[in-house]
Amino acid sequence: MVDARSIRGDLTALALLALCVFLGMALWTYEPTDSLDGLVYPPPTKTANACGRAGAIAADLLLQGFGVGAYYLVVSLAVVDAWLLARRPVSQPILRAIGWAMSLVALCTLVSLTVSGWSPGPVVGPGGFVGAAGRGLLEMHFASAGAYILTISLLTGGMLLCTEYLLPQAAARGVAYGGRALRRARLAAALSAAERSADDEVRADLDEADESGLSVKIAGKPASRVQEAEDEEVEEEAYEAEEEEYEEEEEQQEEEYETDDTKAKKTVAWPRFKRPQKKSDREEVMKELDAASLTEDATAYELPPIDLLMPGEDICYEEHEKSVRRQAKILEKTFQDFGFQVKVVEIETGPVIAQFEVELEAGLRLSKITSLADDLAIALRVPSVRIVAPIPGKNTVGIEVPNTERHLVRLREVMEEADNRASKMRIPIYLGKDVSGKPMVVDMATMPHLLIAGRTGTGKSVCLNSIIVSMLMTRRPDEVRMLMIDPKMVELSPYKTLPHLMHPVVTDMRKAEAILAWAVEKMEERYTLLARAGVRHITGYNGLGESELMKRMQPEDDEERRNIPNTLPFIVIVADEIADLMMTAGKEVEQHIIRLAQKSRAVGIHLVLATQKPTVDVITGLIKSNLPARIAFQVASRTDSRVVLDEMGADKLLGNGDMLFLSPGTSMLLRGQGTYVSDDEINSIIARVGTSEPQFVKELVQLKVTDSSGAEGGGKKLPNRDDLYEGAVEVVVREGRGSVSLLQRTLGIGYGRAARLIDYMAEDGIVGQYNGSQARDVLVSPEQWEEMCGQGSTSAPEPPAPAAPSAPRSGRVLTVAARSEPQIEDDEEEEVDDDAYESDEDSEEEYEEEVEDELEDGEEYEEEEYEEEYEDDEEEVEDEEPSPTQFRRRGRESA
Repeated sequence: MVDARSIRGDLTALALLALCVFLGMALWTYEPTDSLDGLVYPPPTKTANACGRAGAIAADLLLQGFGVGAYYLVVSLAVVDAWLLARRPVSQPILRAIGWAMSLVALCTLVSLTVSGWSPGPVVGPGGFVGAAGRGLLEMHFASAGAYILTISLLTGGMLLCTEYLLPQAAARGVAYGGRALRRARLAAALSAAERSADDEVRADLDEADESGLSVKIAGKPASRVQEAEDEEVEEEAYEAEEEEYEEEEEQQEEEYETDDTKAKKTVAWPRFKRPQKKSDREEVMKELDAASLTEDATAYELPPIDLLMPGEDICYEEHEKSVRRQAKILEKTFQDFGFQVKVVEIETGPVIAQFEVELEAGLRLSKITSLADDLAIALRVPSVRIVAPIPGKNTVGIEVPNTERHLVRLREVMEEADNRASKMRIPIYLGKDVSGKPMVVDMATMPHLLIAGRTGTGKSVCLNSIIVSMLMTRRPDEVRMLMIDPKMVELSPYKTLPHLMHPVVTDMRKAEAILAWAVEKMEERYTLLARAGVRHITGYNGLGESELMKRMQPEDDEERRNIPNTLPFIVIVADEIADLMMTAGKEVEQHIIRLAQKSRAVGIHLVLATQKPTVDVITGLIKSNLPARIAFQVASRTDSRVVLDEMGADKLLGNGDMLFLSPGTSMLLRGQGTYVSDDEINSIIARVGTSEPQFVKELVQLKVTDSSGAEGGGKKLPNRDDLYEGAVEVVVREGRGSVSLLQRTLGIGYGRAARLIDYMAEDGIVGQYNGSQARDVLVSPEQWEEMCGQGSTSAPEPPAPAAPSAPRSGRVLTVAARSEPQIEDDEEEEVDDDAYESDEDSEEEYEEEVEDELEDGEEYEEEEYEEEYEDDEEEVEDEEPSPTQFRRRGRESA
C-alpha cells in the first residue's frame, strides 16, 4: 500500500536537496563582477557563475542580505533535507524555526562586529545588510561590549532552541572526552611496555574507561551512547600500531556487539510467506487428506497479502529518549532518598514498558530493592512498577516502568521484523513485542499447547484473534485445520466461513465436549498410523511421500489403501472460555483436555484455551501441569496470578495487551505487549480467504450429542425424538434450508414444535447453528441422509404407531407422515392403527369445518387450542388398554 504522506515528504526532500545544491554551487562560484547593482563598468558580457544568470542573482542577493550567514543558511537547509530524507519526525517545528532565525541574525551581527576589511560582496560588510543593521542598532544603545554580550547570548539561545542541545551536557561530554583520551594514552604506553601476563588487567581498565556513558536501546532505533562510536574509532587509530593483538581483539568484540544489536532492531521490508507449490501428484494428495473432505483443491488457496494489515505507528525517538533518561535520574534519586547507592547502567525500551538495568552497591540485599516497588511507582508517577531481580544472565536488577506514551503493536510490524525466524517454524504465532522492542514469535508446534488467562477487557480476546490471524496469514487449509469453541457466540463467529474450519463454530457446550472426545479418538488413530509408518512425529509422516508410505504400510486391498492419508494436517483447537465448558461437563472435559495435552503433540493436535476466570476449579492442577506455555494478562488478585503463572506479577500489569509470557521449559517470565488486530483487519482477511461452501469433516458434522452431554457414534440411538422428525428432516434437506416457518407451513404444526425439531437437527449435525434472521445452513445432502437412514444411525428411534397424528394443512403432509411411519407386519396391529387413523381423520375433518366457520365469523384462529385438543386426544388413546402387539413393541423399545 502506497502512503501518500510519505510520497509527499520524499518529494519535498528531493526538491529541497536540489535547491541546496543549486545555492551551494551559486555561492561557491560567485564573482563580484556578476553584481546586479551596476557598480562594475563596463558590465561583463558573460556570466562567470556556474549556475548562470539565475545563480548569479541568487548568490548576489544572499551575500548582500546575509553576508557570511548565507553559507550558514545553505548548510541549515541541507541538514533539514537530510532529516526529511531519513523520514524522522520533527518535534516542535515552529520553536525550532524561531531558534534558527535567531541564530542566523546573531551570526550575521557577530561577523559584522568582529570581522572588518573583508566582505564577500562588493559594498556591504561581511554580515550583509542584516549584520550591518544589527551592529548599528546594538552599538547605538549598548556600545561595543554590550553588543558583543547580547549577540553571543542571542546566538547561544537560538542554537539551544533549534538543536535542544544543553550546555551542561556539552561541558560534561568535553570533560569526559578529554579524560578518556588521557587515560587511553596512558594505557597505550602501558601496553607497549608491559608483558603479556598483564594484558587482562589493562583490558579491564580500558573497559572501565568505555563505560562512562549510559546506553539507551529504543525499539526500532539503534542503540545510542553519549560517547559516539566514531570518536572511539578515531582515537583507536592513533595508537593502533602499539596495541596490535589487543586492539584487533577489542575491535572484533565491538563489531560483533554492534552487528547483533543492529540485526535485532532491523526491520524487514516485506515478509516472504510460503506460496503454494505445484506438484504433479497434488490432486491425489488432496483426495487422501486425513478424511478432511475438502471440496476444492488446496492449491487454489492463496495466502492473504500483508497489505490487508495496518502498518505500525511512527514514533518520535528523541522525545522518547529524553523521557526515559529523565526517569532514570528520578530512579537514582529515589534510591538515594532511601539510603541506597545504585546506578542505572542501561535502558531498554519497548512500545509500552521501559526496563532500567540497575547496578547495586556491594552488600545490598535484593529483598530491600523489591520492597520499594510501590514507592518507586509513586516517585515516577506511574500506576505500577515491576522489579525483576535479577535479570537472567546478568548481575543487574531490572525495573520495569510504564512509558509516558503507549504505542500500539500492530501485527504487520511484528510479522515484518520476525519474518526470518517465522519461516523456520511450522505454525508461527506472532504474540507481540517484549520490553526491548524485539518481536515475540513462537512456534505452536513446539509449545505445544497454550493457556491464556486474564480479566475482562485486558486483551485476552484480541490475543486469540491475533493467534488465529497469524495462522491464516501463513498457513493453508491443507497444512493447518481449526476447531473453534465459542460459548459467547460472538467472539469467534466472524470466522465461520474459513476454509480451515473442520466444523462450524461450536456454541453448544454439549457438542464441544463431543468435539474434544472426537479429538482424543483422532489422536489415538493418528498414533496408530505413525506406528505403522515407523515414525515418531507428524512431520516425519508427512515427509515420507506416497510411495514410501505405502511401502511401509503394506495395505491389504485397495479399500485400505484409499483410507490411508498421504499427509496429516495440524489441528488447532481454540476454546474462548473453558470455564463454561467446565461448568457444563467438568469431569469429562478435564479428562479430554488432560489426555490431549499429554499425548497429542507428536500427532499435530494443539490446544489454545482461554478463560477470564483463572481459579482452581477451572484451571485444575492436572490441566495446568500439562499446559507449560501460558500467557497471563491483568488479573484481579495475586491468587489468580499464582494459579496461572505459579507466582505473582500478573495483578500488577497495566491491561490493554500488557502480558506476561511463560515459555515452556523455563520458569522465567517474559513481559511484552500483545499484538493488536482490529475488526476491520479481521473482516478484510476473512473476505479474502472465506468461502461460501463448507469444507467440514463429515465425521465431525455427524457427531451425535445426548442429553448427558456425551457423543455417540455408530449405530447408537439418541433420546426419543418427535414422531415427525424424519419427515421434517426430509423437508429441510430437500429445500436446502433449516427454517422454523418452513416446517410450520409444510407440516402444519405450531411454532414450538417446529422449533424443537430444528433444535434436534442442530444437535444431530443436520443443520448449522443459529444464524440470526437467516435460515440455518443444511450440512448434509439427500444422499448422506439416505445413507444415515439405511445404516440405522438416524437420530429418531423407531416410534410406535401414533394414535393421533398431528393435523395436516395440506395433502403433502399426510404423505410425509405416512412415509415416516414404520411398516407393521402384524395384522391385528394394522387393524387397530387403521381404525385409530380413520377416527382421527373424521375428528380432523370436523375440526377443520369448525375452524372455517370461525374464520368466516371473523374470529381469530389459535393454533395452540388445536394442539391442546390434540394432546388431550393423545392422552385418551394412551389410557386405553394396549393390544398384545403393542405390548411386544413397547418391550422392544425399552430394551
